[in-house]
Amino acid sequence: MDTSRMVSGVIRAITLDASFYNEVEADPSYQQEALAVVGLTAALGAVGAFLSGLLRGQFLAAFIGLLVSFFVALVAYFIWSFVAHWVGTQFFKGQGDLGEVQRALGFAYAPQLLNVLAFIPCVGWIIGLLAWVLSLATGVIAIRESLDQDNTNALFTMVVATIVMIVFSAVVGAVAGVLGLTGAAIGNALF
Repeated sequence: MDTSRMVSGVIRAITLDASFYNEVEADPSYQQEALAVVGLTAALGAVGAFLSGLLRGQFLAAFIGLLVSFFVALVAYFIWSFVAHWVGTQFFKGQGDLGEVQRALGFAYAPQLLNVLAFIPCVGWIIGLLAWVLSLATGVIAIRESLDQDNTNALFTMVVATIVMIVFSAVVGAVAGVLGLTGAAIGNALF
């Protein structure tokens, strides 16, 4: 894995460089870097959730939130990729395979790197919201390029995939609530 290529890719992804997403879609050698971006964003989001729990004085909840947040973020990536591919190809004229979508959406996760700052009092939620909105924008471009769709179909694909992720988040959050785990950590992990 080429770390400098990954860092360059993250920058290009965040700046909404459509040619980069097209390049990633067409080149299977980006698979490791895309997964590394997802893993890194999951880890940093988990650290942000952990620090948030520590600031509230809840060590056990912070530690559980760290583990749950990381795991849920990784699972969410695979669900998001699958749903976006399936919805895009079945209903919105998309053409492409799941690997192409996974690579592109892996780099679309790049704005989630900001979630490491979600623990900052008063502004952490704003940073999280900004990361989420920017991820939606990068996701639309990633879907458009990886499924060879127009803007409208890519947007509809993203909306449906995001609704599925919100439902997934609600279910996981409800289960976590029943189990006494921190729901905030789960929310940070998903978007």
